[in-house]
Amino acid sequence: MNGMLASRRSRLILLLLIATAAITLLAWRAAGSSLSYYVTPEEFAQQIDTAGRQWRVGGRVDGASVIETNGRPTRFDIVGEHGERMTIDYDGVVPSLFGPGAFVVVDGVTGEAERLLASSVIIKHENEFFSETPTPSDAASASD
Repeated sequence: MNGMLASRRSRLILLLLIATAAITLLAWRAAGSSLSYYVTPEEFAQQIDTAGRQWRVGGRVDGASVIETNGRPTRFDIVGEHGERMTIDYDGVVPSLFGPGAFVVVDGVTGEAERLLASSVIIKHENEFFSETPTPSDAASASD
């Protein structure tokens, strides 16, 4: 009887280890696409080698560079932290928060002359939001 109990315990432990490994593998695969990182325009300029390579680049939209066709942006520049610029060509719908100064992450392939032919544009939400005009609570606290 004692040998049978040890056998059940061993089988249970083995089953739990296999289940844990399977769940870990499934979670890793599911999270794989969201774990991809982006490069800055500066890093893109340093690493660009051949046309057709897949990239994910993040930077701020330069409002003066946005070119619209039929009311939606089709070409715009993004600017990195150190002033490096790159041009994005995009034929799709941009997020509703797209605009000057918005931080975007763009997926696409390299084109000619350091351009990215984008397949998607997403807004990267930041931890802090800034407004040009003070909110009523800010104005009240400033007058105290």
